[in-house]
Formats: sequence, structure tokens, C-alpha cells
Amino acid sequence: MEPDAVGLRCDLTSCHEIDFLPIKCHCNKVFCRYHISPDKHTCASLDGPPEGHTPFVKRQRCALGDCEKPSLESAISQEINVETKPTSSAACPKCLLSFCIDHRHPDLHSCTGLQQQESDEKKDAQDILTRHFSKPSSHTPVAVRRTIKPPTDPRKLAQIQKVTLMKMRHSATAGDPRDKSTTVPVNERLHIKARLEVTGMLVQERVLWFRKSLVTGRALDLISANLGVPSSYQTPLCLYIEKPVSNPSSCSPLQNDLLLSEQVEDTYTVMLSPLPHSRSN
Repeated sequence: MEPDAVGLRCDLTSCHEIDFLPIKCHCNKVFCRYHISPDKHTCASLDGPPEGHTPFVKRQRCALGDCEKPSLESAISQEINVETKPTSSAACPKCLLSFCIDHRHPDLHSCTGLQQQESDEKKDAQDILTRHFSKPSSHTPVAVRRTIKPPTDPRKLAQIQKVTLMKMRHSATAGDPRDKSTTVPVNERLHIKARLEVTGMLVQERVLWFRKSLVTGRALDLISANLGVPSSYQTPLCLYIEKPVSNPSSCSPLQNDLLLSEQVEDTYTVMLSPLPHSRSN
């Protein structure tokens, strides 16, 4: 290989390319990175090393798939047998395999040792939780039984209602199937939570929106349909506003001849239940 301005030329006749980092083989010739392997340049060392020379040792490759880069183990190991299991500090401490500098970290070669360690750590954590928190409780925690009271501060209450309204606008569906969200402006909608409370029927809740120009009587029919009240149900129904009182039956039903928006505000919960005299019967 003849010296050039920068680097040296590969001694392989069919290549003869300039390599800036040429490598000298055991046969005392210099080759580029593509032909340094003895089987790439018909190396004389394949027939046996000259007398007094150290036998050629093929460097161990990275243990990751098709990666052709030499492993860190091969750079420091003195073992001739490349199949020997690496035991030096260059091997991965988790799976004990040897990788190149690009794949040496456990998270870069899907390390089985790391996965096993994470599985063991998860199991240990689960065992700790089971030992300390699996005992059945003899009473319901106070935090579960306690009813959350609305704040008395008007500013906090207004903020909570604002957030609640934003959530309801995202989840509400049109109470009247003829209305479309693309045709009714948001400022012309009334967003409520409708709840079915009829003896013998499953309690249901739905977040609905109606036009503010809708009459309460029509809203009653639409809410009944949305909550799945069968048309064969004969008991008269009415709408109530949910209020924190000890006796819900003392609440007055909404007037069917007035607009719903005149009796109900955004974020209110409206209950669909039988008329008071129907309950007594």
C-alpha cells in the first residue's frame, strides 16, 4: 500500500481505494475496513501463521442480530476462542452477552436480563402491596361515605360550574334527534344531566343539550325517550331539579308550559320521576 496525501490505499488489487484509517493484517499488508477480514483478501495467514508470529484471532462480533461491528469484549479479551462466554467488565451486566459500543446499554439490545429484573421488581412490589393492603376492611372508609359539599365561596363555585359546563359541552348529545350541533350555536343550547328515577326501572343518567327555546313539556317527552322509558308506561311523569334537601318529594315539578331554560340553568341535574300523586297511588 503506497502512501497518499491522506490515508493509504487498500492492498487488494480489485479495490485499491484510499482509506483514512487503514488496518494492518497479520500478513503484513494494509487493507480498508471492507477487506481487512482474512477471507476477503485471500490472506496468507489462513494457511497458518509464519513462524514466530501470533496466530490470527477473529474478533467477536456484536451479539445483536445482524450487527457486524466488533464487540467491546473482543477489544480487551485475550481469549482465542471467540465463542467463549464473555466474563469481563465489557459484557452486559444483565444478560452477560457482549455488544458493540452502540448497543452496549441494556435498553438498546432488548436485554433479557433487564426484562427479568423488571419482572422480579414488579413481583416484589406486588407482594409488598398484598401483604400490607390486602386485608379486608370491616368498615367503609369515611372518605367514601362522606358527601362532598359544594364550596360556599361564590368565586370557587363559579369556577367549578365553568369547568363542569366545559366538560358537559364535550360529552353532551342532542336531546332532540332533529337538532344538529353544526346548526345550533353553543350559546343557544342548554346543557343538563338527565336522570331516570322510576321504581322498577334501572337508574340511568345522560348528558343532553336542548335548544333554549324548547318548552318543558316537549323536553319531558324527549328526556323520557332518551332514558329509555317505554311508550307503554302509563304513570304520568314530570321533571324535577335535583336539590340537596332531606325530602326530595317536597320539590315542586317543573311547569310544562314554560320554557325549560326559564326554570333550569346549565349544568343542572334534572330528575325524571312520577308525579307526587302517582307515587302515593
